[in-house]
Amino acid sequence: MRTGPLHIAIVGKGNLGTHLFNGLLDAHAPYFIGRDLQLHSPTDVVLVCVPDDQTASVCQSLPQDALVAHTAGALPLQNDARRGVFYPLYSFTKEASLNWGEVPILLEARTKEDETLLREIALCLTKNVFHVPYEKREKLHAAAVMVNNFTNHLYTLAYEHAAEHDLPVEILHAIMRQGPDKAIKLGPKKSQTGPAVRYDAPTLAKHLDSIKDPEVQQLYRLLSGSIQKHHPKDEL
Repeated sequence: MRTGPLHIAIVGKGNLGTHLFNGLLDAHAPYFIGRDLQLHSPTDVVLVCVPDDQTASVCQSLPQDALVAHTAGALPLQNDARRGVFYPLYSFTKEASLNWGEVPILLEARTKEDETLLREIALCLTKNVFHVPYEKREKLHAAAVMVNNFTNHLYTLAYEHAAEHDLPVEILHAIMRQGPDKAIKLGPKKSQTGPAVRYDAPTLAKHLDSIKDPEVQQLYRLLSGSIQKHHPKDEL
């Protein structure tokens, strides 16, 4: 590994770009670049932290001889020679505190030399660094959407349901915190509880009656049915 700080350009001042800048500041020399995509001299690596639909055009607009790594989990390596992927598999929000040491970073590059350089940067943030090619990374991205984005949306629906019935949402916080930790410790299938896994038809019917939004009712039915599919009665 080389000595001295790396000069790292970051495209995008959003949630991820901001956390990367702050996380790399102690060990390296990160800086933001604007829409003109003008790099400082010297620049060792460019990290592209923009929405997926803008990633390809930004990467294509940067110099071909620069090492440019995008941060999109669902996108492949771009076509130019020195292109890579630097994908932290995590949910980033500017206002939320972050422990980089808990974050896995998935890497890919067209050359071993460039991946080594990306790994050097990643190791300044976390020890959880992995080489994951696109065909596996996109599948991990789908799984991450399920465990994070989908569950967060269910939290939104639960909050709305509580508000409709004038219930304090704070009462839900303990079980919201408990669920992920228990699933990690015991495994999600073993951790499953609730009326669906018990085949408690009267409780399921009462819940459906209390839900006013037809779309949420249908989602409740689908999820309850899926739980029962993975927990058939003969396994109880």
